[in-house]
Amino acid sequence: MTIANPLDCVRMCIAQAVSEDLGLAPYIVARGFEIPKEEFGDIALVLPKIGVNIDQRDRVAQAVRKCKFVAEVKNTGIYINVVLNKHEFTDTLFRSLVESSRNYGIYRDPNPKRIVVEFVSANPLHPLHIGAARNAALGQFLANMLKAMGNTVQTRFYINDVGRQVALLALGMQQLESIEPPNGMKPDHWVGLVYAITNVISEIQNLKKQLEAVNNEEKRMEVQKELDELLFDASRLRKQAPEIFDAIAEKLKDVDIEEEVSKVMKLYESGHPEVSKAIRRIVSMCIEGFKQTLARFGVSIESWDWESDLVWSNELEEIIRSLEQSPLATVHKGALAVDVGRLAEDPRVREKLAIDKDLEIPPLIIRRSDGTTLYTVRDIAYTLKKFKEFQADKVVNVIASEQKLPQAQLRLALYFLGRRREAENLIHYSYEIVVMEGTRMSSRRGRIITLDEILDTAKEKALAELEARGSRSEETAEKIGVAAVKFYLLSVSPSRPIKFSWKLALDFEKNSAPYLLYTYARTEGIFRKARELKIDTDPRLLLGKADKRFAEVNQKRWRIAKLVASFPDVIYNTYVNLDPSTLVVYALRLSDEFNSWYSEEPILLEENEGVKASKILLTYGVRVVLGNTMRILGIEPLERI
Repeated sequence: MTIANPLDCVRMCIAQAVSEDLGLAPYIVARGFEIPKEEFGDIALVLPKIGVNIDQRDRVAQAVRKCKFVAEVKNTGIYINVVLNKHEFTDTLFRSLVESSRNYGIYRDPNPKRIVVEFVSANPLHPLHIGAARNAALGQFLANMLKAMGNTVQTRFYINDVGRQVALLALGMQQLESIEPPNGMKPDHWVGLVYAITNVISEIQNLKKQLEAVNNEEKRMEVQKELDELLFDASRLRKQAPEIFDAIAEKLKDVDIEEEVSKVMKLYESGHPEVSKAIRRIVSMCIEGFKQTLARFGVSIESWDWESDLVWSNELEEIIRSLEQSPLATVHKGALAVDVGRLAEDPRVREKLAIDKDLEIPPLIIRRSDGTTLYTVRDIAYTLKKFKEFQADKVVNVIASEQKLPQAQLRLALYFLGRRREAENLIHYSYEIVVMEGTRMSSRRGRIITLDEILDTAKEKALAELEARGSRSEETAEKIGVAAVKFYLLSVSPSRPIKFSWKLALDFEKNSAPYLLYTYARTEGIFRKARELKIDTDPRLLLGKADKRFAEVNQKRWRIAKLVASFPDVIYNTYVNLDPSTLVVYALRLSDEFNSWYSEEPILLEENEGVKASKILLTYGVRVVLGNTMRILGIEPLERI
């Protein structure tokens, strides 16, 4: 039988011994383990966790000593601290590594599910920016993690092509002789430029109207200040593309832009052939740019879903009709709405739908006063589509935390419509914002740091670092640059905001993707050198030669062995909590320990053949663990740097 988790062997052995002595079920004892500080031992049993009083401590300790993995027991308060038998544990670890091979640490969920992960889904109005990059990195991590554990996963991107912003973009494009991007310009960058120009012109028009209507001097100064900022943005955009700016500004100067945008919205929602064809063409250009960027970033999307397809289908109208005719139908802010907040008054419903108890839920607007629908209502139809088409058990939406309320309203609406299974299995995977040092971004005003620019800069910085180290490889620099950005975005728990730092992201010496890649490449280099020297590298052959006592005389070897042994636990915790920072912290710690050991001890030049075999096996374990970690994080391991 394959040893999937070396630490489980220890826990089961101790649990069985304590169970037999105290009459406790082994599973009760198994939940009482912790990893203590190094000075206290290697593993600890916490008495209150297994329902045992401290006056039985000595009896428990005596039972623990019966386990073959136990070398010493130290009682400290409520803790039974255990020092492991290094020989027995190392032997178990090595056998686990050899039996599991490259799948070490990755176990299969006994109840695998069909899961949809919808992520990125950025508005097709401008290039992807650093916020979308965090979404993309998290979404790909989720897909990788869920797949690795045996689930069947589909990735989807929701193309938000309905609404005011897309209609505004279409109005701007309509003023140009050609909507095709200039030579050498990525299509999404072109779309973003036209959108920003049109939006700034529209906002200036609105503010000038406000200025004329304002009587209050304080309010007038406030509006004037905002107008001055817009005029500055307009000047900047005009310098960037004078002919485009002037063409749009000239043709829209006598047009009521808001009124025209409203007309375009209605025509598109109604499926007007010419308007639909034009908008689809514009949005498709932007999506093509997205696909190029995401491919470079190592992100794979299997299904691209158009919001307009839902609007034009019967399903949306049926949903709207059900909501309009419901007893929860009401009027909110002058528009038809459904009071889903009444459902949330029941704490049991909040608990089932994972809605914060202090989150206020206002009515969900179904239609605006002009007859157009709101995106949250369209999301109801899209959610049902995702569940139905993939026969999904769960659907995960990777969406920023600022969308907490709409996502809660969505689950409540599904619950109210009788789609309780879908409501209870729709997961909002929330994350916080990303801030670039010294940058204030606004895509609507053309102030944006694109993901393309970030990846270009990362590549340049990686190439400069490689050149300083005597190497020059554009391909390697590209891979390091992409890995650096992705790793940095995954290094912080999704629940915390990120302040992006180039210095930290590209540090070759510590706490970064380059450092992790460098460590992995070092393990690969050891195996290449071993083959050159005709030294055995087959793990099965090494297992027969290995001296399992090699860690008894060296604390650094023992630390690495314990860290490698803990990898299955780290993977399990990452899978349960879906927090990539758990993996990141672990991988960096393992890299630190391995590099510290490597700098002090020869591996291939070790004279004792048994110890040499053990050192190579331990290096093999580090290589497998780091490789699996990076693949789950969505980073390509590099054999050479």
